[in-house]
Amino acid sequence: MFWNRVRQALYGAMTVAGLIWPGYFIAQFITTTQETTGELGFDVTTFFNQAWVNATTGFIAADLTIALVVSIAFMVAESRRLKLKFWGIYIGLIFGISFAFGFSLFMLMRERKLAESLEAATT
Repeated sequence: MFWNRVRQALYGAMTVAGLIWPGYFIAQFITTTQETTGELGFDVTTFFNQAWVNATTGFIAADLTIALVVSIAFMVAESRRLKLKFWGIYIGLIFGISFAFGFSLFMLMRERKLAESLEAATT
């Protein structure tokens, strides 16, 4: 039970970090795009074009794209196995906020469900 709580704390902290840290960079992107184009908002085309602008960003984008696909497959399988409710919301959060936020939140909820199952089995 101790390690389950440690993992929950870690996933909780990473969920918060996954909201704040990528959010900081998205805010910078929006500000920079606004200064360049004069329009306020999130420009999807520019965002994805810049993700592949050089070898370094291309590597990171490709690596995260593969990790994203594998993570979603894991999330679907685990959600069905553990009978998690509303599991599709976490996938939506990945695309709506950030991969770091959505996946960390899913892992936190998964740990909580595992703790519930373990507690129910021992009582």
